[in-house]
Amino acid sequence: MHGTHTIRVRFLAHLEACRPDTVFYAGTVGLSGAVLTDPDAPGRLLFLAWLVPTLAWIASLYGGDYFDRDLDALTKPHRPVPSGRIAAATARNTMIALIGTGAVIAVLVNPLTALLALPATVFGIAYARWLKGRGLWGNASRGLPTALTVLFGSMMVQPLPAAGLVPLALMFWLHDSGSNLLGALCDRDGDRLGGYLTYPVRRGDAATVRGLIGFYVGWVAIALAWPIPFGDGIDPRIYYPVLLVVVALGGVSLWGVARAPRPIARPVGLRAHEIVVAERIVLGTFLVAAAGEVRLALLVGVPSLALTLLARQLMRRRYEPVR
Repeated sequence: MHGTHTIRVRFLAHLEACRPDTVFYAGTVGLSGAVLTDPDAPGRLLFLAWLVPTLAWIASLYGGDYFDRDLDALTKPHRPVPSGRIAAATARNTMIALIGTGAVIAVLVNPLTALLALPATVFGIAYARWLKGRGLWGNASRGLPTALTVLFGSMMVQPLPAAGLVPLALMFWLHDSGSNLLGALCDRDGDRLGGYLTYPVRRGDAATVRGLIGFYVGWVAIALAWPIPFGDGIDPRIYYPVLLVVVALGGVSLWGVARAPRPIARPVGLRAHEIVVAERIVLGTFLVAAAGEVRLALLVGVPSLALTLLARQLMRRRYEPVR
């Protein structure tokens, strides 16, 4: 009985570490890059364009838990590593194993993907290890791997990424940098306690809101303009209506923190971030539909969104308790 209990505790700890309310996003971005490049690509390549970024995302989560273990011991002792439910070495080794597995798959499909995988890995680890406490540089470094994921998806179906996807990569970079900045706002008090000089800690709430607005305006502007020069094969009847849904959700999230009393309370930031978590699933899949693969977009997007929302309800209060 004791052994069964231990296995259950370990399993739930690893499930918690994988953040099932965020884990489905990265794969949709890679899938979008692949479909936009070649909608008729073999299904196995489209699957790998989804799988490898998903493995990398999970690896980054384990890496974050490993590198943040001392800070979490002060501010979030309930989390898997500081609580002892996952050993620090296990988190580190899992990160390495996932990165290695994804790298082998990617290189077997296209050796040139190493040109993207290497900087994505470097910046992902650098964020967790050094850059988190370096203001907006840290937020931008966390957004970069998602930008590279768009190009990576393209390279899973052809040797080099499609040039027309570079603006979309920038769009995702700005979007995810803003999402990370919002997360830093949620963690402001704990980061200050742990000595992490994140942008909200350094500059305060008003400057953080201005940064969030800047990231939001930037990615929305690119998203609205992109189909004009690069939208061959994109159905505007799908692209713009769904994009407006994404823009509206992002706007609601931003408005929630912009109008909040200062200092912005943690529950306000968490509610805003929960909206973004759902919004970016739609952002990651609507391009697939706009490229003509509506069935594929629904096949991937609907379960991803449903599981994200379910996981948020079941696990968010435990992983991000509101004090």
